[in-house]
Amino acid sequence: MENVCIIGAGWSGLASCQVLHERGIAFDCYEAGSEVGGNWRYGNDNGMSSGYRSLHINTSRKLSEYRAYPMPADYPDYPDHARIARYLDDYVDHFGFRDAISFRTLVTHVEPAEGGGWDVTSRQRDTGEETTRRYGSVLVANGHHWDPRDPEPAFPGADTFTGTQTHSHHYRTPEEYAGKRVLVLGFGNSASDIAVETSAVSERTFLSVRSGGYVFPKYMFGKPGDDMISPFITRVMPRETQRWVMAALLRMSIGKVTDFGLPKPTAKLFNSHPTVSETLLPRLGHGGITVKPNIERFDGGTVHFTDGSSEEIDAVVYSTGYKVSFPFLDASVMAPTDNDVSLFHRVADPHHDGLYFVGLFQPLGATTVLAEAQSHWIADLLQGRAALPPKEAMLREITRYKEKLAKRYVTSKRHTMQVDHYPYLAELRGARREGARLARRALRKGLAPVAPPEEVTVRIAASPETVWDLVSDVTRMGDWSPECRRCAWRGEERGVGARFTGHNRRGRVRWVTSNTVEEWERGRAFAFHTTTNGVRWGYRMEPDGAGGTLLTERWDVTGQNTGQRKRTASFAKMMLGGYENHTEELRQGIHTTLERVKAAAELQERQAPVELRQGARAAAPVDVETAA
Repeated sequence: MENVCIIGAGWSGLASCQVLHERGIAFDCYEAGSEVGGNWRYGNDNGMSSGYRSLHINTSRKLSEYRAYPMPADYPDYPDHARIARYLDDYVDHFGFRDAISFRTLVTHVEPAEGGGWDVTSRQRDTGEETTRRYGSVLVANGHHWDPRDPEPAFPGADTFTGTQTHSHHYRTPEEYAGKRVLVLGFGNSASDIAVETSAVSERTFLSVRSGGYVFPKYMFGKPGDDMISPFITRVMPRETQRWVMAALLRMSIGKVTDFGLPKPTAKLFNSHPTVSETLLPRLGHGGITVKPNIERFDGGTVHFTDGSSEEIDAVVYSTGYKVSFPFLDASVMAPTDNDVSLFHRVADPHHDGLYFVGLFQPLGATTVLAEAQSHWIADLLQGRAALPPKEAMLREITRYKEKLAKRYVTSKRHTMQVDHYPYLAELRGARREGARLARRALRKGLAPVAPPEEVTVRIAASPETVWDLVSDVTRMGDWSPECRRCAWRGEERGVGARFTGHNRRGRVRWVTSNTVEEWERGRAFAFHTTTNGVRWGYRMEPDGAGGTLLTERWDVTGQNTGQRKRTASFAKMMLGGYENHTEELRQGIHTTLERVKAAAELQERQAPVELRQGARAAAPVDVETAA
């Protein structure tokens, strides 16, 4: 059983992969497409991408790049999707976690498992083969721009419309709209881009705007517009002062939106999500786009508007946003209502342990940096460096967040998960500090934080039988473990139920542990329970398809009782300066053990007679199920 499952390899999922990889946390990432990138992979074969051919980022390169991996210096201020896809490929290969991503694999079901953890069912899209694996935690990073939301309810007479109706999610290029009369409904970034593009080839393009809003240019005074936003402005300066300053800058740089035929904004600046476009206002000023109010009804090929006017239309593009949905989660686990998802600091599900969401927000800023920060907090929780508060405290935080949104933003499905870039980064830093404090308080009470199970896997150029013979010979455990000095069987019995003792030493401190074998299957698995402190250790062996072995070592402390946790915390504090250092030492010990087993197994394989090596490989099982 791997420790962590990550769903999705787009902006947010890749941030989680990188952080967990850096922290030494074992994970599997499932991606429905053949490549990483999500919406930034134009023509993505995952069937869910909404990227169009001319797509560029709307936040500048400096704000959008991962803090762990800057974009190339020769990239423009606002790179297109091709450069972003190349950047994400380089990001994955630079940190070396591509092998942890299962491509063309769709997660079909995620459900809480008996006894804790999550059962994740995935389907390989090419073969149709379904696999269910158990994980300690699940990170959901499937994005929220893939499930298009059509007008709700549909406009009267929409079923009589003789032209074409499509959602902006399916828009790719403007050529199909050449010579047509096009109506684009919406006032977001996609609506603006599509209206501008189609207006260059259409007979005429109309932009139906249901309510007024603000348009932010990509450049202000020769610099990217988000250079004007700083931590000081967004965190320290009063909101009314922020509005006054930004409104003055907008008036000086672009004037008023009403001068371009757009309706007067219905909300104060920063109280609704702005539209970012460098080309919309000039195109309106040149008469290439005509602004219309909301649609009232359809009548054949005629569209009637709420101001009493009407136009003959050939094609309608609905830029009406997306639904937040998780088709792999039962409604009993997570059922968003009108895009409202109740999460502690927009990350943790207070009702289900080990279920986290990454990138599930609508930022005034960039997704990448915020997803990185979320992932670091989640990694703290996974490693026991931080803890979550009681459920009641998490629910109170969620209520306060929703109350703030209701006071600030226009009531809309678009404004259910808004965050400001720098304030939200500060919020996550505070959550990490508070989580670390809660973990330390648990230690002071004598309770070590319960770290989730952890696994590490290595590839060994030796048969599973050879590897099994080594790891199951407990009398040689001192050859593998950095701490163990000598192990001895208690009695003649071997296999499940057998017991052995381990003599360990750290510096001048020496202790004896009692162990019980819980699993024993030649060439497949060996696992035991350290009854002294409640730790479970396990080894799993799987053929790698090339005559070698995938050896996985796993340790699990979730079964410790209160007394064992207290003793572990006391030992960690006395010998290592804290439980965090204790878990880090265990993690390093796993790596050391596996490397020593690898070296010994490969040496033994090389020294064995050729006929024995061939016989062992021929006898090796081909289809090995993962041990529980």
